Amino acid sequence: MAKLYLNKLFPKLVPSLAVLLLCQFGYVASQSTGLSNSNRLPEGEAKALDELMTTLGWGFQQISRSSCDNYFQGITCNCTYENSTVCHVTRLELSSREYLTGQINATALTSLDYLEKIDLSNNQLHGSIPVTMGSLSSLYYIDLSTNFLNGSIPPSLGNLPSLEYLYLSRNFLNGSIPSSLGNLPSLEYLILNYNMLSGQIPPELGNLSNLRLLALGFNELSGQLPPELGRLGSLGYLELGSNNLSGELPGNYSNFSSDQLVFFSVSGNRLTGQIPRFIANWTGLYFLSLCGNDFEGELPLEKILNLPILEYLFVSDVRSSGFPFPKNASMKEIRYLMIRNCSISGEIPPYIGDWSSLKYLDLSFNNLTGRIPDSMKNLNLTKMFLTRNMLSGTLPPWLPHKIEDKADLSYNDFEIPNDGPKKGEGKLNISEPNRNSILDLKNKCRGKPKYNSLYINCGGGETVVDGKVFEADSATLNYHLAGRKNWAYSCSGDFGSKTYDSSDYIKNVDCGVCDSAATQFNTPTRLCPLSLTYYGFCLFKGNYTVKLYFAETVYQTDEDYSNLGKRVFDVYIQGQRELKDFNIKEMAGGTNKAWTANFTAHVGDDHLLTIHFFWAGKGSFQVPGISYSSTAALSLNGPLVSGISVTANFKVGTGLSPSQIAGITAGSVFAPLLLLAFMWKMGWLRKSELDELTIEVQGKPFTLKQIIDATRKFSPKMEIGRGRFGIVYKAELPNKV
Repeated sequence: MAKLYLNKLFPKLVPSLAVLLLCQFGYVASQSTGLSNSNRLPEGEAKALDELMTTLGWGFQQISRSSCDNYFQGITCNCTYENSTVCHVTRLELSSREYLTGQINATALTSLDYLEKIDLSNNQLHGSIPVTMGSLSSLYYIDLSTNFLNGSIPPSLGNLPSLEYLYLSRNFLNGSIPSSLGNLPSLEYLILNYNMLSGQIPPELGNLSNLRLLALGFNELSGQLPPELGRLGSLGYLELGSNNLSGELPGNYSNFSSDQLVFFSVSGNRLTGQIPRFIANWTGLYFLSLCGNDFEGELPLEKILNLPILEYLFVSDVRSSGFPFPKNASMKEIRYLMIRNCSISGEIPPYIGDWSSLKYLDLSFNNLTGRIPDSMKNLNLTKMFLTRNMLSGTLPPWLPHKIEDKADLSYNDFEIPNDGPKKGEGKLNISEPNRNSILDLKNKCRGKPKYNSLYINCGGGETVVDGKVFEADSATLNYHLAGRKNWAYSCSGDFGSKTYDSSDYIKNVDCGVCDSAATQFNTPTRLCPLSLTYYGFCLFKGNYTVKLYFAETVYQTDEDYSNLGKRVFDVYIQGQRELKDFNIKEMAGGTNKAWTANFTAHVGDDHLLTIHFFWAGKGSFQVPGISYSSTAALSLNGPLVSGISVTANFKVGTGLSPSQIAGITAGSVFAPLLLLAFMWKMGWLRKSELDELTIEVQGKPFTLKQIIDATRKFSPKMEIGRGRFGIVYKAELPNKV
């Protein structure tokens, strides 16, 4: 992704970059004016080049000493040595060659010590990066991106004094980032994103005084952000998203000059503290992404929403007591705006309608009230998300004509005019569900429980597991109510990718190598971009065991780089967070492996069970509106669940716990006890008779007085139901040995 911004970041480099890009389609060129058969490679170099090309997968003519005259595509020679009689290979520009599926020959590479540029990107190379590459002192350009290379980054690359470009993204490199890379005096572009690198970011990178672009996102980096990066006086692009970084943003990052930094992303980490106000001093920003961290406090929106050339703004999941939009804001250039789950209150400000460039708007999961302002009819939005707010009023008639792709307005209180769009029609999800629809379904069960269990095959058809019939759950809608009306699900959000959209609510992925447990549920599975909620209706009151079934069947392959993905989400049951930052792959020990978890949940008087899966922006975070080509599968973030099992922890039909059942006066349903209770109520029994008359309860004798006292004199508060023989009371009887 970093390369997409080079032209915008550094306009002065455009002419030179254009020349470099032409080389991507290069040819064997001899840098001398008179080519002849006398322009020959040294024998050792020709042999080394032939060996290198063979191990890379080159299947054409053998490389020979006269190869510089044969115009092999992608091999460039310089034939100006020794009075233009000797050639040396200076460039290997072999990008996007389908046949290059081999490895880089370390021994052969050593002999090509005149190499200045190596571009082997967008191939299918495997193996490791040779340590010997660090001995090619003339190298100024290395691009090995978008291959399947593994192993660690050789520290020897820090020995290249002329290196300006180091592109290693989209591989499977692991280990730590070598601190020796901080010794590269000429380095301007360091792009290591989309790998499996771990450990801390070396503070030595702060020594790269000429560094313009640093991209370390989509790795497993941890620890705090090094304050030393604040010394990078030439840095214009800093991308650190989708790692495990923690701590606060260092205060000396305020040293980035106002027009220096144009791109800043730390999304999908675990950063804490408040979002610093100095970010608003980076007036040259056109891209700012702070989503999915553990930030807290009020956002400095009055500053950020007035950045003059900002085009992309993404903020989410900030813990706050609530705050409104600022009174004034001017963002004439904004195209993509997300401020999600940040506790913003008040009304949507009318000035948003003046942002004529706006195409994508997400203000979901806040506390917004009031109406959709009429000024927004001036916009032509691709997507709009206002779900789970407290918005109301009549749905504006112009809205369906101003949304190109989709709008989610669910979980609000909108009124739909008679001539307005129908519920869930087309690209508008208006009221499926709204804030009252779940309440209506819940109220229909009040006092009339029907079920003491629930089994759902999330995303799949009806199946039998462990003798239980799991109901089918194969709808592809935002909201679906089961045929028996005993459960429903609601899904919201958007994958933010041109390749994948929210119609992928079911991900039918064949397991690569499934274990026996994973095959029960996991083809297909239920996938949701942001928020997935299951509701169980009409359940008896009492405690239940909720068993959740998971397996990572989406982020599983190397071919689409999805195996690099980190799916991290939270699990709530009855509003209580039971799992935070849950990663299926980590817990199960790999992909296509089943993992289950049991929880105890209490169903109360509303007879409703709620199971909520929520993606809080951590882990893999692909930015909406950006084309990711080979890593598009990583946009399939959000919760993924395979099955749900809910079973009662009490005797069927009572809705009471075992301890409550043991305390019930079982004999109360018999006529003698009812008669004695009636006689006591009427005062026909003397006090002495209360101590003499005994009733056998569960095989143990109790006096009538003990039973009366145990039911608190048959108090209405002890009433638990009514049977065919009369009222049933709970009794707190004394223990009898």
